[in-house]
Parts: sequence; structure tokens; C-alpha cells
Amino acid sequence: MLQTIEIYREDSKRPNYRAVQGQRQAQGTTPGQALDSLEEILAEKGETSASLVILQRFQPDVYFPETQQRRLQMLMSKFQDAIRQDTTLPPAERKELEQLIDAEWIAAIARGADVLAQSNHNPDA
Repeated sequence: MLQTIEIYREDSKRPNYRAVQGQRQAQGTTPGQALDSLEEILAEKGETSASLVILQRFQPDVYFPETQQRRLQMLMSKFQDAIRQDTTLPPAERKELEQLIDAEWIAAIARGADVLAQSNHNPDA
């Protein structure tokens, strides 16, 4: 089964990244360090499988505007806090978070299609 790992930059005074797969998470000062730390945790738990890594840059664009981006970041922060406190998000916020994640997936697919279309039109790319 393919697992997804999301890596995103946390708001802080110095760079800090979080890698998340399901309920497992790890931090690092670079995206690679966060991913390596998460992979170590997953290996210790015997949870190794094929993974798709998503590095979220969180820059607004036509596919995922700033309002959605800010709301997603806020809900992800609340979600991470809930995990640390061994609680859950309220159902309405959990549903909204899932919808925003789906919207970001759709945006990522559209961005990828644009990159592919541009590379197909540019033989030097």
C-alpha cells in the first residue's frame, strides 16, 4: 500500500520542517532531515512501505489561493497540537481540513499538468 508523507515548513524564527505520515511525525531543520527522521521512526515501528513524498511550499497561486492556504496552515497547526495532546480535532474542523487537503491535491495535480504541458512545448526543457 502506498503511503504519503507530507513535509511542510512550520512558522518559526528559524527554519523548521515537519514530516508527517498518518499519526507519525518528525522534525528537522531541512526537509531532508525531517524526512530522514520520520523514516527512522517508521523503520523502528516496522512500518516501511512505498511512500509518496509531498513537499509543501505553501505559496499561493491560481490553483490554491492565499485564503485557502492560510486556513489549511491554521488547521494543520491545530491538528498537530491535537496529536501532541492526544486529542482530536472537532468533526467540523476535521472535515474542513480534509476538504482543504483534497483541494491542495487537485491544485498540485493541476500544477503538475502545467509543468508537463510546458515541458512538452519546450524541447530544451
